[in-house]
Amino acid sequence: MPSELAPVHCLHGQGRRPECILCGRCLSACPLFAATGREELSPRAKFFLARAVAEGRADLSKKAADLLATVCLSCGKCENACPLGLCGPDLVAELRAAHPGFAGFLWKLWIEQAGLMWPVARSLSRLLPGNIPIEAVAQAKSAIEAMGSGRAPRPWLFPRSFDQGHAGKKAVIFAGCVAEHANPRWKDAARRLLAGLGVTVLPDPGFTCCGCTLGHAGAPDAQAAMQQHNIEAWRKAGRPLMVVFCATCRCGLRAYARKDLGLSMDELGLWRENLVSLAELMGDTDFTVGEAAPPAVRYHRPCHGAGGNQDLAFLRRAMGERLVFRESETPCCGFGGLTKLTSPELSEKVAAHALAIYQPKPGEQIVTGCAGCVTQLRSAAPGDVAVGHWLELVG
Repeated sequence: MPSELAPVHCLHGQGRRPECILCGRCLSACPLFAATGREELSPRAKFFLARAVAEGRADLSKKAADLLATVCLSCGKCENACPLGLCGPDLVAELRAAHPGFAGFLWKLWIEQAGLMWPVARSLSRLLPGNIPIEAVAQAKSAIEAMGSGRAPRPWLFPRSFDQGHAGKKAVIFAGCVAEHANPRWKDAARRLLAGLGVTVLPDPGFTCCGCTLGHAGAPDAQAAMQQHNIEAWRKAGRPLMVVFCATCRCGLRAYARKDLGLSMDELGLWRENLVSLAELMGDTDFTVGEAAPPAVRYHRPCHGAGGNQDLAFLRRAMGERLVFRESETPCCGFGGLTKLTSPELSEKVAAHALAIYQPKPGEQIVTGCAGCVTQLRSAAPGDVAVGHWLELVG
C-alpha cells in the first residue's frame, strides 16, 4: 500500500514561512478568484496585506480582517501553484486563531459536538424552514439537507468478484463526521465491501473528527485534542489498518505523521503505512453494471488529499468509459468549511462555477470521494443530475 504523504496542507503553524513574491501564480488556481474575478479574495492579496500589517505599513480594518480571516475555502490549490509552496489556508488558519470570532466558535462547536450538532442541524432544516434560530446554520440549510441520502443516486455497481490481496487483515473504519452522524449508509456500505475483501472489521474504537476543519477554522488546541484522541483510539484497537473513504479525513489524518503528536518512530511508520483509503483496498475487484447506470458519470476530484487520487484509479477500473474526467477540469466545489457559514453567497458562486465547467446533462451523475464535496454539489446540482459518494453507487 502506498505511503505517499504530499501534498498536505493541514499542518498549520509549522514554522516561519518564506515571503510571498507576489508572482500571481495562485490567481489561476484560486477557486474564489476564478468564480468572482475579485483579486482581493486571492491568496496573493492575503499574503500582501498580512505582510503590510506585520511591517507596520497598514492597519488591519475590520473589512480587511474579514477578507483575510474568513473568506478562504481552505482547498490548498494555491499551495500546489506557488513556487515557494506557500499555503493560503495555513495563513488564514493562523489569523483565525489570533482573531477568533463567532463564526469560528460556531464551526468549532459544530465539529466538537458532532454527535449532537449534525443531526440537530438537519432536523432544524426539515422542521423549521425559514425560521432557524442560528443564522449561520440557516444560511447553510441546503447543504445540511444534502448531508442525508434523500437525493442519493440509486446503486448500479454490483461486486462480482472481490480482490483478496488483503484478506485476513484487521482494520478499523474512520468514517468521518458526515458518515458517523448524518449518513451512516456510507459506513454500512464500507463494512460490506471490507467483508467481501476478506478484511476483518474491528469494533469502532471511538474515533472523533479528524480535526482538519478545526485547524482551518483557527482552533489549534481543539484540533490537537482531537488528534490525540484519535491516536489513542488507534492504539487501543491494536494499531491496525485505518480505512478512510473521505478525502478530507485522509488529508487530515496524513498530517498527523508530520506533527509532534507523541507518535514514536515505529508508530510513525505504521501510521503512514496503515492509513489507507477504501478505494486502494478494492484492487482488482470486478463489478457488474446494473440497469440504473447513467449514460455518463463525471468524477469530481476533491481538493483535499487529491495527490493520491486513489478513488479515480479505482472508479476508472470499475466504470470504464462511462467515467468522465479531464485533468484540466478540476474545479473546487466551494464548500469551504467556515466560508460556507460566513460567506454562503461566495460558496454558492464557486459551486455554480464548478457545475458550469462540468456541464452535466440530464440523467448523468457526479461522483466523488469527499463528504463535503457531496454535500455541496448535491445541494447545488440541478434536480435531474444525481450527485453522490461512490459508496452510494455500490449495491
